[in-house]
Amino acid sequence: MIERSVSTQLVSRPQVEGWPLLALAALVLGSLALAALSQWEKRHQPEVPVIAVLQTRSLVFSDGPGGDVLIRDPQSGEQLPSITGEAGFARGVLRSLAQARLRAGGAAEQPFILNHQADGRLILNDPVTGREVDLAVFGPTNVAVFQPLLEVRQPSPSGASR
Repeated sequence: MIERSVSTQLVSRPQVEGWPLLALAALVLGSLALAALSQWEKRHQPEVPVIAVLQTRSLVFSDGPGGDVLIRDPQSGEQLPSITGEAGFARGVLRSLAQARLRAGGAAEQPFILNHQADGRLILNDPVTGREVDLAVFGPTNVAVFQPLLEVRQPSPSGASR
């Protein structure tokens, strides 16, 4: 039988020296410098100006017949004019917000918030996910789809809503 003896010598390990060591040191120091720069920039960013909201309205959107988008004011229960025809932009924005809301566990019955800001922008906000869409960046034609939804509704003379 052959006996194996355990060697008492240490196993040699590769040594890193020369330019590979300098490259590793530069990588570590560069990472630390970038992290420090990032933290410094976060502390020295200018404050974001607060823009006043001139008008706001809660809206619930749902699918209607023939691809129409039905719109309801959840506070008054009023049915608003539907989005029909060539309003693919509106459908796309609403579909994107609705899908993100469902992924976040929100319900379709929860209203979206449409804000008209003092700087003229029209913002559609989903309070469930925190997502906001600045409708003005898509052009005046697309803003015109949502602008009528902010028109002030006068209560009926009897004081009852529809």
